[in-house]
Order: sequence, then structure tokens, then C-alpha cells
Amino acid sequence: MSAQAEISQQGMKGFELQPDEQILVKTRKHWVILLRDLGGTVAIGIAPFVLLGILTLPGILPLDNRVFLHSLAFIEIVWVLLIWLALFALWTNYYLDIWIVTNRRIVNVDQVNLFRRAVTTWQFENIQEITTETQNPIQSFLDYGLIYIRTAGPTEKHARMEGIPRPDEISALMLKQMEKYRKLETANKQQESLLHTISHEVKAHLTKNEAALASIVEGDYGSVPENLKTMAGTALSETRKGVAMVMDMLSSSNFKTGTMSIAAAQFDFSALVQKVYGDLRATAEQKGLSITCSIAPASYPVRGDEGKLRDNVVRNIVDNAIRYTTHGSVNIKVARSERAIILAVTDSGVGISPEDLPKLFTEGGKGSHASEVNPSSTGYGLFIAKQIIEAHGGVIWAESAGANQGSTFYVSLPAAESSSARLNAI
Repeated sequence: MSAQAEISQQGMKGFELQPDEQILVKTRKHWVILLRDLGGTVAIGIAPFVLLGILTLPGILPLDNRVFLHSLAFIEIVWVLLIWLALFALWTNYYLDIWIVTNRRIVNVDQVNLFRRAVTTWQFENIQEITTETQNPIQSFLDYGLIYIRTAGPTEKHARMEGIPRPDEISALMLKQMEKYRKLETANKQQESLLHTISHEVKAHLTKNEAALASIVEGDYGSVPENLKTMAGTALSETRKGVAMVMDMLSSSNFKTGTMSIAAAQFDFSALVQKVYGDLRATAEQKGLSITCSIAPASYPVRGDEGKLRDNVVRNIVDNAIRYTTHGSVNIKVARSERAIILAVTDSGVGISPEDLPKLFTEGGKGSHASEVNPSSTGYGLFIAKQIIEAHGGVIWAESAGANQGSTFYVSLPAAESSSARLNAI
């Protein structure tokens, strides 16, 4: 039987296991808690009958009054039914209230009443402290008590696990998982630091090579043999791809760690698009593609980071359209509405399948056959573009009729004249 099927059988339908998640322990409150609650309810239920027995002493109640006796019997029946309902509710809540500890989180499945259930989750990476407490000798003897969880999350969502059997054992298990996350967090920070160091070093060397190869291609060292010029041109193209790949990795890491900064200055978005079009036009024509740029008459003021929008968004989208189009055309259009400036880049290339569309703007996400067309693809370009566009208060999306049907990428940015939105802090 699968873990999820076992969960469903045990009344935990409000809880779903995540991929690669394992249940370490699941527990209800200690049986003495149920016994205490049931005993209290039974005592409350019996008390009126004991009182009635006292009141039936001669001369206290009119026991010869038939109407009174019938009314008393009715009240007794209703009272017994209420007590049975209370006992049933106590048992149901005891059975369905479950604490679950997995390798990722702590979950409380709480049966609020007969018809409503609440599920509360505490992720281990957000837990700051776990303590246990036994309040009296009975709890110590029967080995149950309270586990208190303090979180370091923004909502400070604390938890009190009351009446938990084996509190020290369960607490130790949770502390062990916390320690694993602490070590993982430290390792991730060290890896990110190492990635930055290596990437910066690689970028520096690639940039020097790029400059040297560009000097050969552009004739700074005088006339060179044609075969050497061709080789240098190919090497320059590959070196530029390497620089772009390293920059993508650095930008992605900066967004994850919150160290990416966004400038805020007003500029003409149409001029930015024309600059990208001019830079990449020769590349498209060398592949035999028809490339056009259509800009409707209007003003296109945008407030934001011109360099990042140019290099990481517009150039990225147009360059992708050229790379993934083997024949046909690439069309760039810019228009504006009252409040937004819209860029649309349409190509007749490989298209995007419905299965691949959701992957495009995710970290490292790319189409199933992207590497076949573009082996240097890292899958980070569109992820970074999305972060930058959203930081400017805009949206980016793609549409395609399917594989080999071409695609259109859209970018919508707030027009500076009508937008009061501020850049998101990153």
C-alpha cells in the first residue's frame, strides 16, 4: 500500500505528500487525553440524573403529575442524545486530529468540527526552536506532554503540540531534521559563493579572449589570411556565447540571493528596440531569414533599467527567435495602449508544444528539443527576463500553436507617463 493511500485510509485526506517526501512519524494525542475528555463528558451527563434522584424524594417534585412526568422524560431523552453526540464528536476529533512529521515539514491535520478540517504546515527551514514540557508527575509517568514550536517566518506561526506521546523522542527527531536543513543552507551559500567566484574568473578570461579575437576579425592587427579570419570569427562567436552563458548564471544567482539591483531612469523604449534590431539584423540575414521591425507612431517612455531591459529581455527574445528559426521570418512590433507599452516578437521557427510552454520562464526551464537547436542554451535566459520584467511592474508571456508552428513572445511594460508603480526592490 502506498503512503498516500495509507494516509487516506487513516482519515488524513486534507494532507498530500509532496514529491520525494517521506513520513517519519504520525501521532494522535495520548489516550489519556481522550479518556479525560470522555470521562468529563460522562460526568456532566450523569450529574443531572443524580440531581434528579435527590429531587425525587417525597414531597419535592410533583411525581403524581402526568404532564410533568412526560415532560421530564422528554428532557431526559434529549439530554442523553446530546451526551452521545458530544461523546461521538470527542472520539471523531481524537481520531482525525493527527500530527505528521515528514523529512520536510510538520503538519497538523485538525478536525475543527464534524464537517470542517484545517491543515497547518510548518516548514523545517522556517523553524527556529523546538522545546518540550511535561507539567506534572502523571505526564512524566505516562510519557506525554507538550511540544512548542517557534518559527522564524514572516508570519511567526507558532505551534503547541499538546498531549503528544513520547514528546522527547519526537522532538529529537524534528531537531535532527532541522539540523539537516541548517547544514544544507550553509552548503548552498558556500556553493553560491564558489559559483560567483568561478563565474567571475571565467568571465574575465573569456572577455579578454573576446577582445583579442574581435581585434583580429576587425583588422586591428592588419591584413590576415582569410582562413584565419574565418577561424577567428567562429571562435569569437563561440566566446561570446560563453560570456552570455556565464552572465546568465551570474544574473540568475543574483536574483536568487537578492543582490540584483535595478536602475530607475526614463528612456525611449522604441529606440532600445531599434538598437537591438540593428545589432541582430545581420545575424538574421546571414541565416537567410527575413527580419522586420515595425513601430507604431507614438511615444514610448519607460522608467527603469535600460541596460537590463535591452540585454536580458529584448535582445534575449529577438536572439532566441533568430536561433530557433531555420527558415522564414522574424517580425518585431512595438505598440502602446493608454497605460502600457507592448513588444511582440513573432517567428516562424520550431514553435513550442503545450507541454513545454509552462517550462519557459522557470529556472533552468527550456523546451524538450531546445538543446538540439541551440546546444549552448542554459534555460536561464527567459527566467531572468521574467524577473526583470516583473521588477518593472510588467508581464511577459509566450504563445504558440504548437511544434513547428512558430511562436510569439510578448512583453508589456507600464508607460512612464501613466504609471505610478514603483520598481520592485530586489
